[in-house]
Amino acid sequence: MLLLTWLSLCVVSQAYALEARDDWVKDWPGQVVLCISQVYWTAEVQVAITDRRKGLRTYWDLLQDQLLNVVALVRGHLTKQQRITLGALVVIDVHARDVVQDMIDKQVQLDSDFNWLAQLRYYWEADDVYVCIVNARVRYAYEYLGNTPRSVSISPSLSVHVQVEVLSALPQLTVL
Repeated sequence: MLLLTWLSLCVVSQAYALEARDDWVKDWPGQVVLCISQVYWTAEVQVAITDRRKGLRTYWDLLQDQLLNVVALVRGHLTKQQRITLGALVVIDVHARDVVQDMIDKQVQLDSDFNWLAQLRYYWEADDVYVCIVNARVRYAYEYLGNTPRSVSISPSLSVHVQVEVLSALPQLTVL
């Protein structure tokens, strides 16, 4: 099963770049849609942060368009599985758009800014997915949290790494 999911991620990653997102989200299983969508969001935000000409404001407009397109799909004819996947994707897309708006408001201009590093980021590297938050970096464990309605969350294996990082930073914090 793990190999099948990994192979799906490889193929779906390439398909995302070639297909219209509206079609792409309906063609693939929920887990890979959500994962690869996050991989592309991370890469696109990274570029938008460093692009002084277009930047995060232009990227926010794209995210808004993508969100409206997915919402339009949800209102249309879908299979039960597609509807569940798109419901989860809407939550993630809203959060992604709001994160970008927050970074615009905070005038993030560097990919080393804590407001960016503090986000859950998915990277495709060496034919695998890595999930990062702050300075924690773990290999995507292909954990399947179920294709159900959700609030934004992080996976169990990543949460352990985040807890370790936070707890190790506590002694270094000082009260002003």
